[in-house]
Amino acid sequence: MGIIKVSIEDEVEKRFRETAMRKFGYSRGSLSSAAQKAFMYWVDKEKDILDIRSQVKRDPVESMRGILKHVKKSSIELQHEVGKIWAEEARK
Repeated sequence: MGIIKVSIEDEVEKRFRETAMRKFGYSRGSLSSAAQKAFMYWVDKEKDILDIRSQVKRDPVESMRGILKHVKKSSIELQHEVGKIWAEEARK
């Protein structure tokens, strides 16, 4: 079993202690139980985020390559279309 020492703001400590005692009781080990749950919750959430990030390619252009291959219009035609849409929105 490891020991981690952390510094947190007084208000956070107060709220953590109150919540831990209400959930785990006023006996020895309740803060440790609450801290372990809090650490595991954070680790699980961060792991999910890191897993998603690792699946995304680093180069944004490369990750978009092929997304619009089904579009039959040229880039110039799409630019003109966007210009028309913007003009219509500006008139509103």
